[in-house]
Amino acid sequence: MEYKIFGPGGMPDGGIRNQLKDFFKLDEAQRKTIREAFLKNEFEYSWRTPLPEAVAASSLLPEQFTDAVDLIRSLLYAWREYSLQIADIERDLLLLGCSEHDIDLLIEFLGMLSVVRESVWARYYKRIQQLDGLPTMDNLNIICDARAVFGGFPEGVERPSPSYKTLLTLTPIVIMEIISSDNYGQRQRTAVQMNEQQFEVFQRIVSRAQEQLAILKERIEHSPSFT
Repeated sequence: MEYKIFGPGGMPDGGIRNQLKDFFKLDEAQRKTIREAFLKNEFEYSWRTPLPEAVAASSLLPEQFTDAVDLIRSLLYAWREYSLQIADIERDLLLLGCSEHDIDLLIEFLGMLSVVRESVWARYYKRIQQLDGLPTMDNLNIICDARAVFGGFPEGVERPSPSYKTLLTLTPIVIMEIISSDNYGQRQRTAVQMNEQQFEVFQRIVSRAQEQLAILKERIEHSPSFT
């Protein structure tokens, strides 16, 4: 049995069937919110960015939104990437166990998004390029703490100075934890600590990088070579 929406030799897994079931459980207002998110180019969502305002104000849960977006994005991508006809998508949905009513609903939904099919397809490749290569950051935690400073030596010695029992002061430190994963799903935690001066240097470096990124983004958006 050959499916066309998964590409040459591609086969479905349980994930898409679950996504389809969940999508058909949404009401019309929820599906409209998802459709408008695509039309407004506001469908990209992760921990780094807040939910689009319309989605946050709707009855959609974040996981419902992300699952529906993954489903619709993959179908729009396949439609463009494999030069499919609507009949190809209808046939595959039937093979996946969808009812005629649900197929009609989804085909109508995709038809309303045909105007953004090309941009969704292009953004798919952009997203893949951002994920490939070096590990990408999944989360970032920054914790401000107060470190106790005692007398004596920090490492054990045979005859420690009695001052090791004296609390001299508290000093502020910043702990930064980076959680990253590679494109094989392997996660890694890296934590570093900084004193106040080091943290200020870090802030200045990030600020300069933000300025450079803004300049690069503007150049890309206004360069004929990238349009």
